[in-house]
This record gives sequence, C-alpha cells and structure tokens, in this order.
Amino acid sequence: MLTLLALVLLAQSTTCYAQDTLWFEVKPGTSYQTRFSLANDTPPEDTSALRELLQKHLTIHEAMQNPRMNDSEWRRLVQKTPQEIADLVATEGYFKTKTVTVQPSVNLAEFHISLPPQAKVSQVNVSITGEIQHPSHQSTLEAAQKSWPLPVNSTFTQQAWSTAKRELLATLLRAEFPNAKITTSQAMVNPQTQEVLITLAMDSGPAVRIGEVRIHGLQHYKESLVRPLNTLKTGAPYRQSDLLTLQNSFMSTGKFRSVDVVARTEALNPDHSADIDVTVHEMEQNTFRIGAGASTNTGARIVFNYTDRNLFDRGLLWDSSLRLEQKLQAVTSNITFLTDNKGYRDSIQNSVTRTDLEGQITTAVQNGVRRYWGQPGIFEQYVGANLLYEFLTVDGESSQFNKAATLAYGLNVRKLDHPLAPTKGWILNTQFQLAPLDKLSDGRFLQSQARLQGFYPLTQSTQWLGRIEVGTVTGARSVPATYLFRAGGDQSVRGYAFQSLGVKEADAIVGGRVLLTGSSEIVQWLTSSWGAAVFVDFGHAANSWKDYAPAFGYGLGVRWRSPIGPVGVDVAYGEETKEYRLHFNLGVNF
Repeated sequence: MLTLLALVLLAQSTTCYAQDTLWFEVKPGTSYQTRFSLANDTPPEDTSALRELLQKHLTIHEAMQNPRMNDSEWRRLVQKTPQEIADLVATEGYFKTKTVTVQPSVNLAEFHISLPPQAKVSQVNVSITGEIQHPSHQSTLEAAQKSWPLPVNSTFTQQAWSTAKRELLATLLRAEFPNAKITTSQAMVNPQTQEVLITLAMDSGPAVRIGEVRIHGLQHYKESLVRPLNTLKTGAPYRQSDLLTLQNSFMSTGKFRSVDVVARTEALNPDHSADIDVTVHEMEQNTFRIGAGASTNTGARIVFNYTDRNLFDRGLLWDSSLRLEQKLQAVTSNITFLTDNKGYRDSIQNSVTRTDLEGQITTAVQNGVRRYWGQPGIFEQYVGANLLYEFLTVDGESSQFNKAATLAYGLNVRKLDHPLAPTKGWILNTQFQLAPLDKLSDGRFLQSQARLQGFYPLTQSTQWLGRIEVGTVTGARSVPATYLFRAGGDQSVRGYAFQSLGVKEADAIVGGRVLLTGSSEIVQWLTSSWGAAVFVDFGHAANSWKDYAPAFGYGLGVRWRSPIGPVGVDVAYGEETKEYRLHFNLGVNF
C-alpha cells in the first residue's frame, strides 16, 4: 500500500516539476550522486537561490566529499534529507514543503520538491516604549517607525526578519538611545495560508547625553595641547556617529598609532549622561624612512622622509622629505599645528620642486600658509596665501623667471560608504587661487579648478566610476606655468604620457589656460578582491575653449582591493597618438 502511494505521488509530481534538473557531482573516486527538481510555479530567481542553498548546506553533500562513504551511511543520509530540505527552505519562507524521494539506482537519490507559495507578511505590530515616547524625541521615533523594512505583503524570509529587527534596533542605538533592547520578538506563521503575523516590542531606555570626556595614554603631549581635538560637547545628545568624528579628530593629527573611544553607556550618571573615555597610543616622536618605487607618470623614485611629531615640544608636526624621481625632484617641509579651541588647523608649507616633462623644465620655489576648518574627510574648507618663484626653460632654449603672490580658498567634500575602497558616493574638490597685486606678481589672475568623482554600484558585483575635472585661468597674459593646466597620465587621460596633453610650443608641450577631462569606467568584480575594468577617458588643455579638442583614451584594467586601498593596472590606447600605454594606480585620488 505504501509503495503504491509513493508511486501515485511520484506520478502526480512529475507532471508539475521543472524539466531542468541540477546535478551535484562528487569528486573523482566516488560514485554517489543527488538530483533535485523544483515545482514549475517557483520563480526562476527563487529557484536559483534555493538550489544554491541546498547545494551548500545539506549534510548529504558534505558527506559525499568523503571517500569513505559507504552504502549504509548513504541510505541513512537519504532518509534524513527530506526533513533537512524542509528546514532549509523554511528559512526562505516556504513552510509547507513536500519532498518525494526516489532512488533509481543504489547510488543515485532524486528529491522532487513541491513548494507552496512563499510566505507573506499579513500583519505587523511594532511598538517602541521608553523615553523615546516623549514629545521631544518625536522625530527620532517617527524615523525609526518609517525605517521598518518588512511591511505588510512583503515576502517573509528568515534573513529579512533578522535584518528588519537589526535595522530597527540600530536606528535607536545610533541615536541617543544606546541602551535600547528588544523585549518581544515573534513571527507566527500559518502554514495553511502562508501568512505571517509579526509582533515586535522594543524598549528605548533613557535618552543619553554626553558626559565628561576623559583622555588617557598621553606620554609626550600636554593634555592642554590635545584637549581642543575633542569634538564632543558636554550635555549634547549622544550619537554613535559623533564618537567616530571624535576618533577621526585625534587620528588625523598623525601623532597616534591608534585611538579607542568608549562611551560608558552601561553606567550612566544620575543625569543620564555617559562619560567618554579616549585612549590614545602615541607614535614614535621622531622617525626616518627610506622608500623606493616607480610610477608610470614620473618613473622610478626614491624618497627620504623625516618626521618630528612634537617640534619644539609644542605638539607641532614637522614632515620633511627629499623625493628623487626620473622626471621630478622635490624637497618639501610641512609644519602642521594642532587644532585650536576654535577648531582651526594651521600649517606652513615650503617646497622646491623641479620637473622635466615634455620639453619643459620647471623649477618652482613656494612658501605658503593655510588654515583649515571643518571635518577632515567629510566637509573641510581652507584659506591660504602662497608666494611662488618659478624658473622656466622650454625646449632647452627660451627661459624666463616668473613670480606670483596668491590667496587661495578650497572646499573638499566627501560622501562615501568606505574611506579607502568606496563603492557608492562622491567626492568634490574645488580650489580658487587669486593673484590680486601687480607689485607682487607678474600680473593679476584667477585660477579656478573643480574635480568631481562618483561611485555607483550597478549590481552587487558591478560598479560604475565617473570623474570630471574642469579648470580655467583668467586675467593676465603672463601666468606662471605652475598655475596653468596640462592633462594626461594615470589620474587624468589614460593612454597618454603624464602631462603630455597641452599647448604645443616649438617641440615642447606647455600649460594651457583651460582644462576639461573626464572618465567613465565599469568594474566587474570576479571575486571579493579581484575585478576587471573597462574605461573611456577624454580631455585636453588649451589656451581657450575655442581651441579645445579632447583626446580620447580607451582601455582595460585589473583591480585589486588591497588592505591599503584599491590597486589598478591598466592598458590604455591613445586615439591621438595611436599607442598603447601601461598605467598603475594605488588608492583613490582625493
């Protein structure tokens, strides 16, 4: 009777199962095989997900890789597999699954799976109690309620249910309720109707304020010097994001190897404030480093760097370097002051730079000061002043001396999902340099420059990257070459040599007064770390927009998400030169 019933069920099921079947092959030397078929009414995307789920997580497949598998163990695993299938597909919202097992031969097991409709959410009861109910927190409460991602009629899966609870709780934890907790969590499934009733209750706990900020671990710096780095205000609402801003404020000084920020939310003060402990681990006070490398822009290089992180025992950061490259040599000195009580960060820059590019030799001596304010890496502005003396030789013959005293303003804004390897977001850099006085410059001029980069995920494994840069120089006819524009190279127009796109003068390429470059790139990630890219770049520099004619470069590349940032190797074809060039990039150019 049981045998007849099984045959009837199999006959009924074979009329509604998909014709395509999935084989799970074992490694050579074993002869056991499994085969699955799913009902026709299963959507193709769900079929793919379920097949992957069964292939990865069924015990029988793990055992099939064991060369010691025997017939007795095989029969035992075949008998328990239908229940495992039911348990696994239940996590995807199928709560009344029927599985018929057939063994056409001793070593082959077929599992015909009849899936019910995927479960849907029929009712949602979410309540949040605690101090968040106070009218002063109404906006936070409404934001939390609106963030619920599993509404009525949505597909119910275990992952979606877990994610919904986690995201709702995270909304409170990120706000001023770091002690929020789930008090009731229930998802009741009716297997007859495939409907799910959700009941969830949370207690926000008290609204927490910022208490005392304590700094630990200082050895060489007076606390009065680093205290202005504190970005938190006592009595302000607690926010997790503000703790990260505080950590970045300390790390951006270049004086600390690591900074740990801990909010004592488990032991609140009587006024419901949480004290903040900042523990710093200082870097060495003086370091000397030697580095070597190469780039496709300026050739082989060797760099000598000396850093004093407590110059004059005043907490000043002095970073000096000697850089020797095939096409560029430079001596630089930068002194950075600690952030003051008003949030300003001052710096003094001095440099001598010599470049030999495309028939133009430039030696520039610069001395400048800058003042920064805002959040580094998020929204930062600066003003500055700079004095430039420039010695210029073009094509080995004509030479001239230029000078310019300029005032500068810059704005840097970033909105990225990751600071080193972004997949979504954008970066905007703008800069304006004005030479206002004829007596201190060869003429009055204004240099304006802006660069916008974008990152957008087209799919889970496909990413688009875009860039556009524009610059202009207006004013005097005589402008130092340092403030003019050229294009070409790794971060400009690939397929062309570094700064080889500009204005033709004799046998040399010199800078132009207008610049426009751009890029569009698609990266297909083949693994979590490795990807392939295809791109199109364009751009040029000219003396006027009517003379502007973009050069195009096309190419393919390899991408690697390294621990220190993205690494790219590209081969690009320059349409104008009809040549191929190799380009190497490390990190995102900010």
